[in-house]
Order: sequence, then structure tokens, then C-alpha cells
Amino acid sequence: MLNLQTIKSLKSDKIGFFRFKKIDKDTYLVTNDIARYTYLTEKEFWDFISWNLLSWPKYDELVSKKFIKDESYEDDMIKAFAMKNQFLAYWPTLHIIVTTLRCNHKCQYCHAAVAPMTAKEMDMTEDTAKKVVDAIFYTSALDFTIEFQWWESLVNWDIVKFIVEYANSKAKVLAKNVTYALVTNLTLMDDEKLDYILKNNIHISTSLDWDEETHNYNRTFKEWNSFEKVTYWIKKINDEYKKLEESDSDFDGRVKKRVWALLTVTKKSLSRYKEIIDTYIDLWIDSIFLRPLNPYGFAAADLKNLWYSDEEFIDFYKKSMEYILELNRKWIWFRENLSSIYLYKMLTEKDPNYLDERSPCWACIWQVAYNYDGKIYSCDEWRMLWRMGDSNFLMTEVKETWEETYKSMIESETTKVMVQASTLDWLPGYNDSVYKPFIWVCPIHSYKTSWNIIPNYSKDHKKVLDYAVLDFLFEKLLSDENKSIFEKWVWVRDKSVLSQCEII
Repeated sequence: MLNLQTIKSLKSDKIGFFRFKKIDKDTYLVTNDIARYTYLTEKEFWDFISWNLLSWPKYDELVSKKFIKDESYEDDMIKAFAMKNQFLAYWPTLHIIVTTLRCNHKCQYCHAAVAPMTAKEMDMTEDTAKKVVDAIFYTSALDFTIEFQWWESLVNWDIVKFIVEYANSKAKVLAKNVTYALVTNLTLMDDEKLDYILKNNIHISTSLDWDEETHNYNRTFKEWNSFEKVTYWIKKINDEYKKLEESDSDFDGRVKKRVWALLTVTKKSLSRYKEIIDTYIDLWIDSIFLRPLNPYGFAAADLKNLWYSDEEFIDFYKKSMEYILELNRKWIWFRENLSSIYLYKMLTEKDPNYLDERSPCWACIWQVAYNYDGKIYSCDEWRMLWRMGDSNFLMTEVKETWEETYKSMIESETTKVMVQASTLDWLPGYNDSVYKPFIWVCPIHSYKTSWNIIPNYSKDHKKVLDYAVLDFLFEKLLSDENKSIFEKWVWVRDKSVLSQCEII
């Protein structure tokens, strides 16, 4: 901490606003509001704040990163801040549609109870689907994603197709760009569905919890072997992507489409980080998302078999990252996605198009979730809480006209509350943190752990994990070799560098 006298003596006409943290005995990490960072030695730090900078080699770097004011400081900061926060101009860009509550799995960590396969009354109807698409197209964004999610979208396949075809027809008339994503356990996939998915460029995301025993334990599926089904279709779909790439004369080999598989880390996963990563590589999946459990639904109820301490997860993350870095040093292209999101913030001028890790958070503003019955929730996590009996964060429901729906979404009390609860600038502790430009808060996480959507900085479990990841990344960025690898992950350098890698 700086004492009051030191703060008063800072030359604010010359030194730009900054936050700082001592990361070891002779190194300070310094950041500012446009997510620029630098490392200063103990002497450099005190020279900086006391303005003792004559013939100082760090001077030019601090000017370029806007820690020191020059004649263009104000204009440059305005432009850089606008670039980092350009997402504030769009509302919303991710529309999650729940076409059914039916599912053929009963996963151990499921966020809420699924409906049985016989409960066809919990399928979205064509009339509701049409109203949902109408509402989506008359929101303000020109480019957006429709994501089919939870529980098992392929159960209500006819409605998925109806939405895609109706949305495509509206996109042509209204000159909007729509991307499709499908979250599926893949057990109901077949060749006809896959052909449709490929022709309509629908991105596929699934869950893969490593080896057969662990995956089948976590993702209970009594009809067949879930692991066999999901790995068969991951391989087949990735093979089809490769064929499409090979037949595309414009494809340059730099960006390859792959099935995105999500890992949910449970207690069984902790000691097997190498095996998990190797399994992903064997399936030609080029990245992994090391995602901890959320305290919702079944996961919150089964503490004995699923849960672990913060320290255990952090150790798992660090070991996994060290192994991934080792692979990259051997020219095997593989990355960790949560780290990549943070690195994009650290190493580029823009914020990544990832709706988590933002302030305000994604709920209501950039993501909304349309339930099978037409009710609209602030995000998919709040919709899951509805399934657990808590409807406090319902935004509205689809109306007869899109104008009514859009107006009620914007004017919803839920929208206003969520923006307030997730904006870091007024939250004690978060606003003062050296990591403020990179982090976010999750009102639903706060609500489920403390029954208050306003987070308590000193007790925020999620913050502990986020800070551990950021500590690790900033430590690794001190090494030029690691920084070079990380830059490739976020495409900072010439993309031709990637041609030297074995792109998995």
C-alpha cells in the first residue's frame, strides 16, 4: 500500500492512473484501465511514483502504455478505452434457446433436474419458436449467435431445424448475420442430422470428461455407453471438418474448425490432468476449457463425490497449464481456453468475444435465455435456478409482437439489477484490484453462495480461482518463451508462425 503522503505527492499531471501489486520481492505488476500492464523492479517502481525518471530505460514503454502522460494521452486513452469496451454498443449478441427440457442423461453435476424423455409437454412449440426468433431479430445487434442448449437439443430436432430455417429467411430480409451453435451430448446424432448441421454451418459443442470410467460416472446414461457415443461422433465430425477444409481452395490451414468439448472438473479429474489432455489431443480437439464446478443443482448436493477445495483446483490448473506449455514447446498446438480469454485481454487492444469475464457481466445485456415455454431469463444460469424453484430473475416472456417483447426485456427490473450488481467500478475491493481490467463478477454465483447478488470481495470464492489463474499467467509472461507461446494463442503475431506448429 502507498501511504497518504505518497499518494498526495504523486504528479498526477504526469503520471496516469494505475493500480499495482507486488508479485515477488523485487517485482511490481502495474496495470491501468485500458488493460495495459508492465513489470517494474522495486527501484523502478519508486522512481516512477516519485518522478525520478531521468535517462530511465522504462520511460518510453510507460509512455506508450499510457502510464505516463504525453501530449496525446487524453485522446489515446479515450480511443483505447472505447476499443476495449466496444461491446457496450451491442445488446444482446447471444440468444440461448432451450428447445426442450427432456434429456436422455442424468449427469451427476447437472445444474437442475432434467425432464424424462416421455415429458413431451416440455418441448418448445413452433408457435413459441417463431415468436422467439421474431424477438431475437428485432434486438439491436447486427451480428449475433443463436445457441441451442440444455437439456438435449437433438430431442426436439424438428424445432431446431424450424428455427434455423426461419431465422435464415429473416436474416436475408433484415440484413443481419446469424451464427448457430449446438450444445449436445451427441448420443442422438445420426448421419442425416450431421449432414444438416454441416450444410448450415452450425458449430458443435459437447461435454467430454476424459476417460470412459470418469465420463460415464459423471454423465449417467443407461441406454448405451455415453463415452463411446460421444467419442465416436467427435472423431467423425472432426473428420468431416477436415474433408471440408481439404476441398476448400481458399482454406489456408490457419484456422481449423473442431468440435468444442467442455470438461467439467470433478474430484475424479484432479490427479489425471495429463491423461485428460492427451485424450483431447487424440480426438483432434485443439483446446480444453478447465472449468470448475458451479454451486448449482446436483453439483451442490453431491459434495462428497464431486467437490474439491480451491487449493486442489488451483493445483490442478497449474499442473495442466505446465503440461500444455510443455506440449507447445514441442510444437504441438494446444491451448487452454480460460487462459486464452485472459491473455486476449492482456495482449491485444480488444476484449474477446466471450460474454463471461466482462463488467458488467453478460446477463440481460449480451446474453438472454429463452425457455421452452417462452419465458425469458437474464442468462441460462438464472433459467437453471428457475428449474430449482427460484423465479426471481425472470426478465419477461415472449409477447404477441416483437416490439412488446423487446420493450419489456429492456425495461425489466431484472435487467437493471443485473447491470448494477455486476459493474466493478462501484464494488469495493474489485475496483481497487490490479486485476480490475480483466475480471468480472457473477451475481448468480454470489446469490447461490451468499444469498446476495452483490458480491463480498473478502468472501468471493470465484475471485480466488480467477486471481490464481491471473497470478499464474502474469508470472509466466515474465518469460519471453512463454509469452511467445501465449501470443500465438491469441493470434498477436503473424499467423504464418502457426504453420510451423502441429495444429491439432
